[in-house]
Amino acid sequence: MPIILRHNDELEVSRVEYFGAVRAEDMHNHAAFNADNPVWLGFDCISVIHADLDVASFSLADLDGVFKAHRDLFEPLNLLFMRRSGWVCESAAGQRLLDHWLGRRNAHGSPWAEVRQFDTFAGASDWLMLNPDDSSALASGEGFREIARFKAAPKPAR
Repeated sequence: MPIILRHNDELEVSRVEYFGAVRAEDMHNHAAFNADNPVWLGFDCISVIHADLDVASFSLADLDGVFKAHRDLFEPLNLLFMRRSGWVCESAAGQRLLDHWLGRRNAHGSPWAEVRQFDTFAGASDWLMLNPDDSSALASGEGFREIARFKAAPKPAR
C-alpha cells in the first residue's frame, strides 16, 4: 500500500502516507486523483514518508517526470485558495527525494500552497495551530478516514 490519502473531518486536515515500495506511477495516480477530485486540495495536508519507504526503483528523473505531470494537472485548475502542506519524513532514502521535490517546487513556486518540512509532528501541529489532543491525532493518524489508495498493478513477469 504505497500511498494512502486519509482525511479528518473534524480537523479539516488531510494526511497522505507513503509506505513500502513507491513507484512513479503511484505518484502520478495520486496527482491525477487530486486533479479529478479537487475538493481534497482545499484542505491543509500533512504528508508522512514512513521509515519503510522503498524507492530503490525510483530515480530523480522519475521524480522530475512526476513533478512535470503534477504541474500540468494542477496549473489549468486555476485554484483560488491557499492551503498549508507539511511534510514529516522518517526515511533517509525518502529524504533524498523529498529534498529534490521541495527544491524543484520552491524554484518554480506555487500560488496555491505553502509547503514546509518538519522534523516532528509537534512542529507541524504548531504550524497548523492544533491543540494538544488534535496534535496527537495528527501524529497517530487516529480519526483520519481513508479516502483513496494508490498502488500500481504489479508489472507482469517476463
